[in-house]
Amino acid sequence: MKINQSLTTTNFIGYAQEEYENLKPLIEITKAFVRSSNQYIYIIDFLKKDFLYVSDKIVRLCGEEIDGKKRFNYEIYLKHVPTEEQKMLSEINEKGLGLFHTFPTNERTNYTLCYDIDLIRNKKKTLLNHKLTPLAFTSNGQVWIALCAISPSAHKESGHVLMLHTNGTYYEYDLLCHDWGKKEIKRLNETEQEILLLSARGYTVEEIAKQICKSVNTIKTTKRNLFKRFETESIMNTWVDIMNRRQI
Repeated sequence: MKINQSLTTTNFIGYAQEEYENLKPLIEITKAFVRSSNQYIYIIDFLKKDFLYVSDKIVRLCGEEIDGKKRFNYEIYLKHVPTEEQKMLSEINEKGLGLFHTFPTNERTNYTLCYDIDLIRNKKKTLLNHKLTPLAFTSNGQVWIALCAISPSAHKESGHVLMLHTNGTYYEYDLLCHDWGKKEIKRLNETEQEILLLSARGYTVEEIAKQICKSVNTIKTTKRNLFKRFETESIMNTWVDIMNRRQI
């Protein structure tokens, strides 16, 4: 498998509606955001199959040197994806970009493709969540430029492919059936939010029960149900997954 095939096998037709020069302000804004927020961000060009911008933190995350003479490109980034996950990444990109194309044109920037992929540094894997949102499109409406934010995953294995909409609906991709299924986000109710937030702050079950005027059994049951619902084993992993899924 050629490296650039792991980006997408979609054939783009037509030309970009904007000149690359017009993207410079967007890149400068992204750089300013990264400096102020300390986030892991890259901007990818699906026509050239390469990065337009990648934050230094991602370069370091991969264990690469930041060198003005050697540009950190998508090909180098992909070398840090485990070989056994590159085929899955190719499928995620192909099916994700294909799903974007089925949405109404004015709705496409409201969707975010979310998935977990390992990156290797010094022969050690780190599972990371990727959230990719389109910014610009080709003349026939396919994704041209997209921004991707990387953060720790709440899971133990790669996959967990979602297409999230800002209105609370989402699609989940089944890697075995190779198909999308539409679902509704079940946002946390007030009690679940309170228990989750207080637990994340280090409060004991007894302290939470006293603060929100609920029984200890209610607190314990709610936490067990949250772990089961999000397939997690700790409060922090549950919190990370909920934030990744936009369920608060």
